[in-house]
Amino acid sequence: MKKPLPQVTAILAEISILSHGTDTEKSFAIQGRVTVDNSDQMRRALVTALRDKPPSIAVDLSGVSYIDSSGLATLIEAARIARNQRTRLVLSGIRDQPRYFFAVTHLDRLFDIREQGATK
Repeated sequence: MKKPLPQVTAILAEISILSHGTDTEKSFAIQGRVTVDNSDQMRRALVTALRDKPPSIAVDLSGVSYIDSSGLATLIEAARIARNQRTRLVLSGIRDQPRYFFAVTHLDRLFDIREQGATK
């Protein structure tokens, strides 16, 4: 008698996006694993904030343990929009796998990246 194959249930990893800001600066703290399954959440939040054309947007990635190419593409899209409208997009708290991914893709040269706790 054959054993039944285990059922695989897809669980979409959620990310948490905490935002706050003023007319002059918007801030986001992203937490979780940013993947193709949820990077659209981050995209919507960033595009919505960019619509207001603030002078600055800060994105804290210290709570992100993993980011895939769709997450990087989302940040590249946000950087392009920000640059076109002269909004300063600042990333901070990049660590572990995301830091490595930024380095090997040379995207750390494209973005304004601040170390966690660094002053502006």
